[in-house]
Amino acid sequence: MTAVSEVHDSVGPFLERAIRSDGASAVRLALDLLDHGASTEAIVVELLAAAQFESGERWLKNVWTVADEHVVSGVTQRSLDAIANSVEPPAAAGSVVVACAEGDWHSLPAQMCAEVLRSHGFAVSFLGASTPSDHVARLLTRDRPDALIVTCNLALFFGGVARVVDAAHRTGTPVIAGGRALRSGPARALRLGADAWEPDFVSAAASLHKWANDRPSPRADPTTLDRTALQLDLDSPLLAAAAFDSMIASFPGMSSFTTEQLARTREDLVFIVRFIAAARLVGDPTVLIEFLDWLNSLLAARDVPPNALVAGLEALAPLVDKVDADAGELTKEAIRHLLDPVASRLGGPI
Repeated sequence: MTAVSEVHDSVGPFLERAIRSDGASAVRLALDLLDHGASTEAIVVELLAAAQFESGERWLKNVWTVADEHVVSGVTQRSLDAIANSVEPPAAAGSVVVACAEGDWHSLPAQMCAEVLRSHGFAVSFLGASTPSDHVARLLTRDRPDALIVTCNLALFFGGVARVVDAAHRTGTPVIAGGRALRSGPARALRLGADAWEPDFVSAAASLHKWANDRPSPRADPTTLDRTALQLDLDSPLLAAAAFDSMIASFPGMSSFTTEQLARTREDLVFIVRFIAAARLVGDPTVLIEFLDWLNSLLAARDVPPNALVAGLEALAPLVDKVDADAGELTKEAIRHLLDPVASRLGGPI
């Protein structure tokens, strides 16, 4: 029997094979672990998910390129498919549909969830990346599963979570929500209308087993989302363009930016506005702080001046404030956080 620690120790060799495009050897490594007694759950969580996390960290630190990260993701996808085709699932303990939030194209975490659920005895329909919510509803009406699991990798797709949840509820299907963008606890998922939140694949399986005897009744009312936050998200390209022009005039450091850095600055300003809107949507300022801390690390690894991010927020703050005063205050607090994280008041509900 292969121990979990041995599976985790295989992350390095898996990545070495994947990055040199030796996908067949990397897939074989995963299947060899399976043949030596490692569980599907252990391989998915301790090898494949861990490898994806490490791949993302190497890209964040500018050690790997986006192309490198995509190569590894492709090999991970092949490994998941190979495991699915090699394991005879146990007798079905129930049926579940696994979907990504509408708009979210990061399907690997959802597929990993699907494979872990299969190993726990569930009959699973995996819908892949970003399925339109009305199409999800049609499938749920036809197949009548016991539950829907929706994953969300980026806070930009919180609205997509709510749309899928509402679509499921119209068919009487209860929903568990989870994923990287919802990892902080149940509050975000419940604010978006989900019936439950789980932090990981194994916990989701445990909840589904409990629901076999005590299935929740989905609420009939649709999820209410803040209209101002939704408008802020829609206005993000215009606000970012105005902030970029302001930065050109007020931030001398931009005179040394390359054409590519200027283009990335425009993109980053759009993302900042959208994360401000996402934070407002779920009433959680840490959504914005998590993103800004991540973006700070990314920019530092690419030799962008450390005060550039603060300059961008300072340019955005008065523009955002005109759309939503609460979002404007959130932006000002984010500036204070970057300048002095210890003294920042961010972290409570908004």
